[in-house]
Amino acid sequence: MIIQRYLLREILQSFVATLLILLLIIVGNTFVRLLSSVSAGNLPVDLLGKMVLMGSINGAVQLIPVALLIGMMLAFGRLYRDNEISALHSSGVGPKQFYKGIFLFVFPLTLLLAVMVLYLVPQLESTTQAIKREVKQRPEASGIPVGEFMHTKIGNKRFTIFVEKMDEENVVMEHFFMHSGTDTKDIVLTARKALLFIDQQNGERVLQINDGSRYDYDLKSKQFTIFHFGEHGLRVPSSKVTNKSKLSSASTADLIELDTSASKAELHWRLAIILSAPVIALLAFPLSYTTPRQGRFGKLALGILLYAIYANLLMTGKSMLEDGKIPSAVGLWWVHLIFIALALWLVRKQYGKAG
Repeated sequence: MIIQRYLLREILQSFVATLLILLLIIVGNTFVRLLSSVSAGNLPVDLLGKMVLMGSINGAVQLIPVALLIGMMLAFGRLYRDNEISALHSSGVGPKQFYKGIFLFVFPLTLLLAVMVLYLVPQLESTTQAIKREVKQRPEASGIPVGEFMHTKIGNKRFTIFVEKMDEENVVMEHFFMHSGTDTKDIVLTARKALLFIDQQNGERVLQINDGSRYDYDLKSKQFTIFHFGEHGLRVPSSKVTNKSKLSSASTADLIELDTSASKAELHWRLAIILSAPVIALLAFPLSYTTPRQGRFGKLALGILLYAIYANLLMTGKSMLEDGKIPSAVGLWWVHLIFIALALWLVRKQYGKAG
């Protein structure tokens, strides 16, 4: 038990250090990417913190397996370098005792990962999509600047839009002007206020113009018409939310009830992320075997390469599940079995049947 606690401490220290370094990289990249969206006007600055936090948590879930692999290989690499593993072997400590110490850490980590993947991540994804829908309701989501003329063209229609100012919540546009023209007709809209919102029935963005006037001029007949209105609506094209993004935010219970290839693929993907932790732990121990001359980082490149193959096989399997090329009963279990078999083969090759 003393040996197992010693292994637990070594693995925990290396894992936490590796995860923090990888998280720092991911959070930095996420912040820079979102900051560029803010500077381009595609994301309001008040939502930057929320998006960075949720992106960091999602990144942490994806990083746990690879951080576990690197952390374990660094921990056992140091033990091999200092000949501590050789001393333990000579004292009768075999792979079974090592794996007991390893899974003393991996088992609670897997439970934590399961809670995050099955419950927390779908909620975060749902919140992220809600924020994106909120952003679409804001004028900056349509590229409508404040205090300057915007010119654009859709098909054969030319548009010029001007907004004098916004309200305190950056939602309602005040003193709105729009000119649209074709080869046969010119339309000018002026209004005291304008509001961009989402139509709940079809998910389209609607520009609602209040307390304004519309001036129509027919270039062929030379007729000029003026309308005064209290409310006028225009539909604004918006990007549709794909079925994939909807499934990523669906609860695990809803995925189980759904009977589609895409929902089954998403469910298998979540289970694969959870199972990747113990599978990686099985593989990391024999991969970390090094001689004193090889050094602590001797097998690290090989371990990262195998993890890349493992992750790519999982993603390929998920795509094949979505397309119906793999039966749901097979799922992604075959990927895990391949790497479990590889881990057991490496253990037997290095330590034999004993232990």
